[in-house]
Amino acid sequence: MPALGAAVGTSAEVEQLAQYVLSLSGAATDPVKAELGKAKFAVCAACHGAQGEGNQALGAPNLTDRVWLHGGGLQSVVNSVNKGINNMMPAFEGKLTDGQIHVLSAYVLGLSQRAAPAVTK
Repeated sequence: MPALGAAVGTSAEVEQLAQYVLSLSGAATDPVKAELGKAKFAVCAACHGAQGEGNQALGAPNLTDRVWLHGGGLQSVVNSVNKGINNMMPAFEGKLTDGQIHVLSAYVLGLSQRAAPAVTK
């Protein structure tokens, strides 16, 4: 994600955009600021989609769920807009064996799976 603060505008406009982004996932926001930030979301929509549902091919995460890969909350979103997010995941090829990568991948995938509710009779 490139730094987009300058494209968004003033620091107040970046905060309004961040409020809108947080509102997409149902997070508590300032509704007036979030509404003001909605128009600025066009800058983000190029990658995250008009509804904020993300684009996996681009690596743009879904902003409508409650999964925050780089920290949730107003300041984290403001920082992401202002500074961008680069090189967050280091390469592990050559540092882990194929077996270790397989086990680690299974573990990470398991973190995203929701447990099925218990069936009672």
